[in-house]
Amino acid sequence: MFDFEPIAARYDLCNRLFSFGLDRRWRRTATVLLNPQPQERILDLCCGTGEMAAALARLQPAAEIVGLDISPAMIEQARKKYAALSEQISWHVADAVRTDLPSNSFDLITCAFGLRNIPDIPAALKEIKRLLRPGGRIGILEFSLPKNTMIRRLFWMYLRYLMPAASIPLFGRPNPLIYLAESIRTWNDELNFPSLCRQAGLTYAASRTLCLGTVTLHMLHANNP
Repeated sequence: MFDFEPIAARYDLCNRLFSFGLDRRWRRTATVLLNPQPQERILDLCCGTGEMAAALARLQPAAEIVGLDISPAMIEQARKKYAALSEQISWHVADAVRTDLPSNSFDLITCAFGLRNIPDIPAALKEIKRLLRPGGRIGILEFSLPKNTMIRRLFWMYLRYLMPAASIPLFGRPNPLIYLAESIRTWNDELNFPSLCRQAGLTYAASRTLCLGTVTLHMLHANNP
């Protein structure tokens, strides 16, 4: 598993630069599609510096939101950035496969660009199933490799070669962005995500591609007991 602690302070800058400022739009689009309701309890797994949790809070001020990440440095960044939302969002440091949160306690669980970083994805999906109330919803926002051959080739060149080279001034080394490219390739080419969801007792309901197919929102729901 990649260690995000050393890059937490520059994580947002990296996202803005390498997504050309589109990453916030992707999160806002996902929150609208997931349609959080008043009084719902929402968990944002692998919340990083809190961007998705904040987008949910702004869209639905009457929801109660928990942001959870395994990295203390990321959570500290989130607390500082969104201190004004502290009455609506609570922040927790925990492993996504062992959250220690109560079972059947969330109406909506989101995870933006984080699930592929978890070494044991099936265990994380089982934990999501445990935490979700019957009929609850899940939104997984992840990078994807476009179906169009030319766009896919160009996107891969950008991910694998241009981004790592450009990251050296930020991080002093290309490793974080090389990891990003390889994790996206593994997620798309080696994992059957709908099958993993079924094995965890979740229903893969629909997907929505964004930005020429480079990002996908996977929408799931919990089966009734």
